[in-house]
Amino acid sequence: MAIGASTFALLSLASSGVEAIGQVQEGRQRADAENFNAQISKQQAEIVKVRGRLDVMRQRRIAKSFTSEQQALYSKAGVVLSGSPLKVIEESAANAELDILLTEFDTATQARRLESEAERSKELARAEKSSGYVRAGKTLLTASANAALLYSGGTKVPGAVKTTAASMGRAGRTSYAPANYYLR
Repeated sequence: MAIGASTFALLSLASSGVEAIGQVQEGRQRADAENFNAQISKQQAEIVKVRGRLDVMRQRRIAKSFTSEQQALYSKAGVVLSGSPLKVIEESAANAELDILLTEFDTATQARRLESEAERSKELARAEKSSGYVRAGKTLLTASANAALLYSGGTKVPGAVKTTAASMGRAGRTSYAPANYYLR
């Protein structure tokens, strides 16, 4: 039993409708995955910030302890804390402060990189969601055009390519189809 053009057009539209729903769902799933990635990146950024603050606190405590120990050793040895001994203590404190500043800088850089990744993932999530709708719209528009072409008996559509009747399953007629036209 042969399927008529109108029946085939309706089946094609129904199939395309199901495909479009799948494309929208796929876009949403990809968006959900990117939103999850954004959450993970934000959490990692917070962890880096907390770890950085703790490292700075530890470095300050070590520096203070080291300075106190230097002063105690100098005092125990009977060295007066002026001139060169004082400069040594000051230089040690300056080096410790430089290490602290580098830790703060590294922490801020790592946290900002992770926050940027989170922002990028959010952008990708929006794009993926939109892309699903665009793909679904394209599927529906293409299916509608193909159904109209089948139903009308093959009129020339601007931008279409000439196909033979045999390639479209209808003997005896030449018709036109969009360049991406195909039968499933």
